[in-house]
Amino acid sequence: MLPTDETIFFQESSFFKHHSLSDLPNVDEIAAAALPGYNRWVSIFPKLSLAVKRTRRTERYRASAVEGQTMWALRKFLPEVRVPEVYGWRRDGDELFVFMELIKGDTLYDRWNDLTEQEKAQIFTELGTMTDALRRLVRPPEEEFIGAIGGQPMMEQLCFGQISKAFPNSVAFYEFVMRIPFSERERAFENGSRPLPFESPIVFTHSDMHAANVFITPRSSNEPPRVLAIIDWEQSGWVPSFWECAKHMYLLMFEKGQRKEMLERLAKVSGEVPEGVFMAFAEYVHSHGGYM
Repeated sequence: MLPTDETIFFQESSFFKHHSLSDLPNVDEIAAAALPGYNRWVSIFPKLSLAVKRTRRTERYRASAVEGQTMWALRKFLPEVRVPEVYGWRRDGDELFVFMELIKGDTLYDRWNDLTEQEKAQIFTELGTMTDALRRLVRPPEEEFIGAIGGQPMMEQLCFGQISKAFPNSVAFYEFVMRIPFSERERAFENGSRPLPFESPIVFTHSDMHAANVFITPRSSNEPPRVLAIIDWEQSGWVPSFWECAKHMYLLMFEKGQRKEMLERLAKVSGEVPEGVFMAFAEYVHSHGGYM
């Protein structure tokens, strides 16, 4: 059962073997420790081996525990996907704070130029194994929806601010993406609109797999580089199987150099998308305003 409490702490987690609730930082302490490079959404407390992720209410979205719920569920039910341990979350007015394990490593983005080709290949093999594990998560057909893990709306940045609830089925999702009523799709295709694969299975995906969201063995370690954890699950959820790879390919159009090389490899990890499907995806994403 997915925890849905507004505030909850997991007393069985490793944090509470050595600490108590009173050791957790308050709102002011969290704000003071915020990292500027993360829009001040992330605060770290090395002495406590603690990281805190803050989410806040927007015009469309109520701050939710999606990220905490997702990491909690993956850690419990799909341990081969490495994520930070979640200690709990707490709501404070329009904000919600997720308390989690501080991963003591370096991001793949920061280590990229230090890695050999063999080391990079090993890391992407590990990421591929984790992605495959995620894709094996399925819901019964009668319980399928497109949205975040607990039935909340997706925080998909490609159409940020436009999704106010989860989609009850694929039909509703494609009507939104394509801006074409399902009953009129055949006529629209005849008139030149590009089709999307309506029969794509619905799978669980990270949806923001970026080298900065992959933590690997730190440079200071004598151990060979390996994936320690994947972070930033805010955009994760149930989507058509082509979605994440198509998203990577779309973003590739705006990247160059090292960032493009990393994204190309991540796109391969997330699967393959036929050219026609990608062209349709890019066309409809562009109609929603593109990446924001």
